[in-house]
Amino acid sequence: MSTVRGIPFEAAGTVRTLAFTTAAMVRYQRAAGETLIAGVLAVERDGFDAERVGRLVNAGLGGKLTEEEVFALIDAVGYTEAIRLIGRAFKEAFPVPEPKAAPDAAEEPAGNGAGRSETTPTP
Repeated sequence: MSTVRGIPFEAAGTVRTLAFTTAAMVRYQRAAGETLIAGVLAVERDGFDAERVGRLVNAGLGGKLTEEEVFALIDAVGYTEAIRLIGRAFKEAFPVPEPKAAPDAAEEPAGNGAGRSETTPTP
C-alpha cells in the first residue's frame, strides 16, 4: 500500500501519478531556485510560464523523465489540464484541515459566567 498522496492521470496511454512529495519539493527547489510552493503559486497567478510548468510536472513525476518526455506528456494532456493537475496535486499534498464544528449551543459557555442572565441561578 502506498502512502503517497498524488493525482493519477492518463497521458499517451500510460497512467501516471503527479505527487508533490518531500523529494519532489527538494528536487524542484534545486532545479528552479525557488520553493515548490512559490512555483505553484506563480503558475496559479500567471499560468503562462511553460518552463516552470515543465519543472513542476517533472518534479511531481519523480524527476526521472527527460525534458522532451515531460513536454510530450504536457502536450498529451494539454497545457490547461497540466496546470489543473498541478493544482490538484498541490492540494492533495497540502490539504486544508476541515473547520471545527461550532460548539453545541446547549453546552455551558466557557468563561467566568459574566454572560449569564439574571434568571440563571448561581451555584
